[in-house]
Amino acid sequence: MTDFVYQAELELIEHSSNRVELNLTIPENLYYFQGHFSEAPILPGVTQLDWVMNYLAQYFAIDISTLVSVDALKFQHIVRPGYQVNLTLEKIKPNKYSFSYLSDHGQHASGKVVFA
Repeated sequence: MTDFVYQAELELIEHSSNRVELNLTIPENLYYFQGHFSEAPILPGVTQLDWVMNYLAQYFAIDISTLVSVDALKFQHIVRPGYQVNLTLEKIKPNKYSFSYLSDHGQHASGKVVFA
């Protein structure tokens, strides 16, 4: 039986009042790869969005239960086990934040989240 982990390995690159940049190393034994897909595992988009929400709560003290919308959500390239991905979170307005996942493989995902 494999011991699964539920988070990427995290390195804080930058943290200011308006911007956070994180380096995420995606582990081979990440729980969310189970069943998504056994022959060629990819990180589910819902997991990427969940991480965005958790890191917004952690670094910007956002009450994520007040989420109103997710806008301009795009998934451009898949994330595979072992990838190193930079996640950038930026405050656009007091209630609006952008996010972007980027690596040597290209732009993985991006979008904006709006809170009440």
